This record gives sequence, C-alpha cells and structure tokens, in this order.
Amino acid sequence: MGIFLKKGLASLLAGLMLLPLVSCANGDLYETASTDETARETETRDPQYVCELPAELNFADAEVSILYSDEDGPGDEMYSEKLGLGGLSDAVYERNVSVENQLGVKLTMIPFANAADTAANLVTSGDASIEIFCLPGYQGVPNAFSGYYLDLNQTLYTDTSKQYWSQDFNDMMTMTDQKLQFMATSSAALTLFRLSYLTIFHKDLMNDRQLPNLYDAVKNGDWTLDFQCRIAANAYEDEDGDGSKSSEDFFGLVSGNRISLDGYLVAGNIRLLKRDEAGDLYYNSEEMEKMMTMAEKVSALFNCGGTLCYSGFSQDNIGVYKIIEKFAKEQALMATTQFLSIERRISELADIPYGIVPMPKLMKAQETYHTYVQDRVTCFAISAAVKTEERRDLTSAIMESIAYNSYLIVRPAYYDISLSYRFMQDPESQAILDLMFESVTFDLVPLMGVGGVRNDLRDILYVSNPPIASRTRTWAAIINKEIKNLNASLDKLALREQS
Repeated sequence: MGIFLKKGLASLLAGLMLLPLVSCANGDLYETASTDETARETETRDPQYVCELPAELNFADAEVSILYSDEDGPGDEMYSEKLGLGGLSDAVYERNVSVENQLGVKLTMIPFANAADTAANLVTSGDASIEIFCLPGYQGVPNAFSGYYLDLNQTLYTDTSKQYWSQDFNDMMTMTDQKLQFMATSSAALTLFRLSYLTIFHKDLMNDRQLPNLYDAVKNGDWTLDFQCRIAANAYEDEDGDGSKSSEDFFGLVSGNRISLDGYLVAGNIRLLKRDEAGDLYYNSEEMEKMMTMAEKVSALFNCGGTLCYSGFSQDNIGVYKIIEKFAKEQALMATTQFLSIERRISELADIPYGIVPMPKLMKAQETYHTYVQDRVTCFAISAAVKTEERRDLTSAIMESIAYNSYLIVRPAYYDISLSYRFMQDPESQAILDLMFESVTFDLVPLMGVGGVRNDLRDILYVSNPPIASRTRTWAAIINKEIKNLNASLDKLALREQS
C-alpha cells in the first residue's frame, strides 16, 4: 500500500522546508509554484472562493487515515510519494503537505481496489480506524442511503457552499427538508476533470473540407446533435480501398456504444430523477418527450454513414483508448472522448492541431451546454463510525482543507500539465475549457443505478429506430418503486440526525 510520508519524520521535515505554512483564514492565500494566479485573484474578489478555517486551528499532530480507490483515473489524485516526481504528482504532494501544515495533522493514504465495500464494512463493524472515504460515485453514493456517512452540513468545518466544492453535485445530493448531504466532490477529485465528456476535433482536416468552425458553433449556440450529424454524414472515405466500411477507413466521428453513450442524457439536459420542495426524490416523467427526441437524434448520428462505433467494453471502456487512438492516426474529423483519454495519449496528439468542444446540445433552443462527469467521479465522505465531537471536527477540517488546497494547487496543475500548455495559449480552447468545467453536471440515475436506465440506453441508443417508448414505460414502474425505498431510507436518516 502506498502510504503518504511513510519514510518517517526526517522525510516529512525535509518536505516541509520546501513549502511555506498555509493560512486560509481571512483571505491569506498560500502560494506555490503551481498556484494559479487567476484563481488567487478571483478569491480576493469573491468571498465564495476564500477558505474560512480559523488560522489558529491546530490538531497537535493528530493522525488521520484516508481511504481511496486505487484504480485508473482516481489512483493518483490523493497520494504522491515525494516531491520531485514532476507534474500532477508534485501538485498532489504539495496539496497534502499543505493540509498537514495548515491543520497540524498527519495524513495516511490507504488505497483499495474495492474502496466502497471496504468503507461499508468498516462502518458496519464500528471501525473508525479510517475516517475519511474517497470513493467512486457509482459505488459510494448508493451507500449514502444506508447511513454509512456523516451529514456534512452538520459538521463544524466543512462548508460545501464554497465554490471550490462542486455546487451541481451539492444540489443533487442535498435531500429531505433537513438538507442532508452525505457526500461531496471538489477539485481534489482529478476525476472531476478526467471523466468529463467532450468532443475532440481535427482543426486542419475540418478547414480543408471547408466545414463550419466548431468554436463559432459553440459560441452561437448552434452546436447540436443535428449539427454534428450533418458534419459526420458526409465525411466517410474508403481509405483502404476495399469497397466496404471497416475500422481502417476515414470517418466523420468515432465513438462507442458503451461508455461513450453515457454523456448524451445529461448533454441534452434530461433529468429523470429530481427532488420536490420537501427534498424527496421523484421520477420526472415530464422528460419523456425529450428522451424520445434525444434517442432519435443520437440514433441518426450513429447511423448516418459517417460514424465509426466501437462495440462493447473491450473497445469502449475506461482504460481502453481505441477511440482516441483512431483519432490520433488522423482517421477521423471528430471523436467522443474524456479528458482522461487525452491525458493518456497526449504524446500521440502533440503534433495534431486539435480542438475541443462540449458534447452537443439536444436542440438549439437549449440554453446551455452540460458537461457530464461519469459516475466514477470521486466523492468524499466522513465515516459514520466517527463518534466523538473532537474527531468529527478534525475530519471536517481536513475535508475542507483538502478541497481548498486542491483548488489552489491541483486544479491548475491539471489544466497546465495534463491538458497541454498549448490549450492555455489558445484563447478559444481556453474559453471552451472554462465553459465546460463551469457547466459540469452530474446525474443521480447512473450514480444510483436506478431502473436499469443507463444499461438500457447503452443497448438501444445507437441502433436504428431505438425502442425508447417501450423502455420508458418499463422504467417508470421500476424507478417509482426504487424511489419509494430510497425516500424511506432518507426519512430514517433524517430521524437519526435529529437524535
């Protein structure tokens, strides 16, 4: 197991000498080489970016263990062995040392491949040896309804209203009239950026064909599924000359029929699970007309003749980068991808004049773009096994400090390093990055796995004439039953918090 600063006090002191002490009270901002100046300037103007942990807060070298998921994507967002490894590793190391300095604590990072199950077992056995959990959302969020985490809104120091926490995630996860919230996510989650869906396109190939400028299309609100379909439909070329379509030919769009399909529901601003005024979940049947429209347009895109669709998890999955590899060979105008794929293949893309745009809107009338973050995004929680007020205060302060220092250190490092500094020099791409990360959107449907909706959509969206009507009728009965049980669980948790 990779345990933070495991080489002892001498290594710790050596590392601390490289960094100044941190204070995030009253706007006294910590600076490192990786601190983003724009972020710091924003904080001086907007108190919502200013951390308000008391400057005098010190927990006298208290030790806290943090559980995280050791998988591709989240595996390096919480732990780094030492300073000097470069890139994101240094930013994560600096962040962790900054938290230790600020609060007078010692952090131990403990990785598990099955982190959510491990967390659940710890809580049910009353074991508080690991107090903070960093879990993949699709595993961790369902466990929130089982009472495995503390209500963050009842802790002393975690302030999820601050802008270094994801407000869309807060809105989704704040439930009941008591405003219970058991999980949150922030810039500490590199997966918040890495698992965001986008479209990458080849600038030169688009220009050679005198196709519309996609940056302008986004700016004008024209970037829709229909717009993308028109581009893709006429782009196919029989590159290998065998007279039939194959993966070796040139396509307008390269995508997939599993993971790549997940972004369209959110990109179309379709919310099947919502909360009523009392904070209870309900099935939003009013979205059915939009669901039908979305299915028709996605099906048209995948069957327009110019789209290459990789099939199955063996070709369209996290850790499998066939789509971005096809694009990197300059055999496609556009590709559906995530930032993680770009990060993993950045060297292959280095000489390609590519640009990025969000996933297309459902229709032009849709007011804003929505950037879906896949359900594996890391979510943070405090173990319900933490019973004493002292330890609750300690863990809530650490959660807040990690979120804040990640905003200052880790987020800009990801922008600058993993997304290529070229983007930072391109005003159009920079504007797109900002637009996408400002429009990050989550969805309870895949996070909770309700109704089998996500898997159903993966099975039918890409086929001709998708049977969406019959599937939606099935969803209604299943989801309403599941929501009844979820709301009952929330009522029990509300009673627990009152006691």
